[in-house]
Amino acid sequence: MDISNEIISVKQVSDMLEISDATVRNWVKQGYLSVAENTKSKFHFSDVLSVKTKIERGEINRLRKRANKKSTDNSFVPDEYINDVSFVDEVEKIKKIFLLQGLDIETLTFVLTLKQLVLKKEVTLDNELDLFNFSDLSKWCRTSVKKEILSWHNKLKITKDIPINSYIEIFNLLKNTSQDDTIGIIYQSLMYEGSTSKKGSYYTPKGLINNIFNDFEKRDGKFLDPCCGTGQFLLCAANSGYKNPDLLYGFDIDDIAVKIARINLLLAFPDKEFNPKIYKANTLTEAVNHSFQLIATNPPWGASIEECTNRNIQALYPYIKSKESFSFFLAKSMELAEKGGRISFILPESILNIRVHSDIRRHILDNTAVKSIHCIGRKFKGVFTPVIRLDLSNTKPLEDGNIDVYLNEKQPHKIPQSRFLKNEHLIFNVYLSEEENQILSKLYSIPHVTLENKAEWALGIVTGDNEKYISSTKHEKMEAVFKGKDIEPYKLKTPSAFIEFNPKLFQQTAPKYKYRAKEKLIYKFISNKLVFAYDDKQSLTLNSANILIPKIEGYPIKVILALLNSKLYQFVFAKKFSTHKILKGDLEKLPLPLFANKVLQKIEQLAIQAIKDYDASESIDILIMEAVGLSKKQIKNVMDWGK
Repeated sequence: MDISNEIISVKQVSDMLEISDATVRNWVKQGYLSVAENTKSKFHFSDVLSVKTKIERGEINRLRKRANKKSTDNSFVPDEYINDVSFVDEVEKIKKIFLLQGLDIETLTFVLTLKQLVLKKEVTLDNELDLFNFSDLSKWCRTSVKKEILSWHNKLKITKDIPINSYIEIFNLLKNTSQDDTIGIIYQSLMYEGSTSKKGSYYTPKGLINNIFNDFEKRDGKFLDPCCGTGQFLLCAANSGYKNPDLLYGFDIDDIAVKIARINLLLAFPDKEFNPKIYKANTLTEAVNHSFQLIATNPPWGASIEECTNRNIQALYPYIKSKESFSFFLAKSMELAEKGGRISFILPESILNIRVHSDIRRHILDNTAVKSIHCIGRKFKGVFTPVIRLDLSNTKPLEDGNIDVYLNEKQPHKIPQSRFLKNEHLIFNVYLSEEENQILSKLYSIPHVTLENKAEWALGIVTGDNEKYISSTKHEKMEAVFKGKDIEPYKLKTPSAFIEFNPKLFQQTAPKYKYRAKEKLIYKFISNKLVFAYDDKQSLTLNSANILIPKIEGYPIKVILALLNSKLYQFVFAKKFSTHKILKGDLEKLPLPLFANKVLQKIEQLAIQAIKDYDASESIDILIMEAVGLSKKQIKNVMDWGK
């Protein structure tokens, strides 16, 4: 069958290119993908295959950068977690043979595990030329280790055509014994990054795990890692003072990882005979007949869950609307922790403030006492997301209970848990101290209006091809068009780009009258601070510069300009929204105080001076803060903020 002319759907295209449906539609608008003739949302298989090939070859770098991270197929070595530089070289050589020879990852992992046992003197191998003939394994130090490795061997699919020489070469390559999780590091390094991303799992820096056990002193109760991988948390538990391995439990759905974790725990207790309590199981759906004094893990983030399993999980946790994997694990751990037990999770920072995660925040606030939140920053190789450590106690929340918040591991500041209940979407605004919170509360408590339903908004022009339509020099029929970088507080810089305004040619424009408004505000869209300029020249903007046209009777546009550029509103915006995009929805939530006319006139006059390039910013800042009733100390705090 010739599939080159086969017609496929948007969903099939998104699966094929491993991007979202929305990105497919966006690429159509930008001309990277073409719909099939006489259709609105169908595609020729051959056309999509051509785009896929170009991306893989790097011929369309822009798309390659924007494609979903799950499409990557690069393996990596988590070298920042390795304490022996020579081991990195060993791993790279093993990885190269693995990839070139197309070896089976489980068989390879088994061979490496066997070598590790030899290096640890758990077993003597008389003849390394036959790794899979166990008559040559003549001496075992422990019955439990022998039982474990024989059980694994019996489940391997060993065929006559197995490339034994490649496995022997790898067996001889491994010489390292300095790592706690040697085989786990190698296994993680061999995993394709795309596969790892779909599972939502990444190798956790050892220091983050050690800190959990350093902060939790008890060692007389059961410990659980509900998604244990190769056993990093279990190894740290063993090394931090747990004397009884029967107190250590781990579950994971990755069969190979579980086998590695079981061997790792046996090696962590070299003088004990025991059967590790680490099992292949889905913690979320399995019945667990134990309660635990401490539950700690780095759960999957945004992991792909099979549809049938997902339906079962949703039935168990209907209040988790987001379907986020780490939220399910948190909810399950709250069930498994004993009364007064501790839960400690490494999580993406987004759990604190993204609206979609308000479901798990509600469950946390209703059912636990939040003990501490550690803001750790970016710690995972290949992962841009900042991380936090969230510590919960399985006790009822106290009205006056304070949370210890650590910013970059400095001395903590205290936040009452009850404060989060008052926040919109229950946001955990941990970067806001109580003193700062009082400043925000003061501003929001005075009579005010907002821009919601009282303004017109517009996006800048999206040409679809800036090289074609934008010029750095002005030609006939062209006019200035302003970018985000052309905006500074109060005014626009000298234009650096020009365009002939013909909306029919462009991918997207706002209605013409919005660009040509008698007066409007233009602001940077991609920014971590508010930057608004005044425009009464009917100027055009590109999509990095958005437009605001306030429609509040009796409230001068230049006063709004001054407020949005002021130090107080920079402070409020950063503390309340903490984003690198200036979103309409956030701007609509900012309070515009109902000042007396005399105050409005003073602010407006100062704003006019700022537009004319006079340095009036500090006078504006002080006037606004005094007008909203901040104390001298609060004014100083705001003025000093960000220095």
